[in-house]
Amino acid sequence: MRRLILALALIVPFACLTLSLFSAASAIAAAPTHNVTQITAGPELESTNESMTIIRWTTKHPGGSDLHYGIVHYGTDAKNLSELAKSPNRRNPSRPDMIFRVRIAGLKPQTTYYYTVESTSATGVNDGVSSPIRTFKTR
Repeated sequence: MRRLILALALIVPFACLTLSLFSAASAIAAAPTHNVTQITAGPELESTNESMTIIRWTTKHPGGSDLHYGIVHYGTDAKNLSELAKSPNRRNPSRPDMIFRVRIAGLKPQTTYYYTVESTSATGVNDGVSSPIRTFKTR
């Protein structure tokens, strides 16, 4: 009986340690990886009028959830892009790329705006996409 208790006293801590290490390794292996994507087309002006514009760009599939947000930081001063426009965009899993479109409303007529784009997953994780500063002018 003593031998059985001694054997259990040695086996149980070893088993617990092994299971805890196995669980941690499984959790790490199961964690989703976030691949940085890149812009493959644009950003560019899709349409504009006196008070509204649509900015469009294309990226390689950002992965993760099907819902991503296109974000445009913009303003009338290239060094102060303090305005923000954000639009939800759904990815089509059967396509190799994703097109983002962001509508910006409430703009001033005949005004030059500066902007840069980025995108995030539905959970707010940045896709790693960022563009250089571009310009557009309302009509």
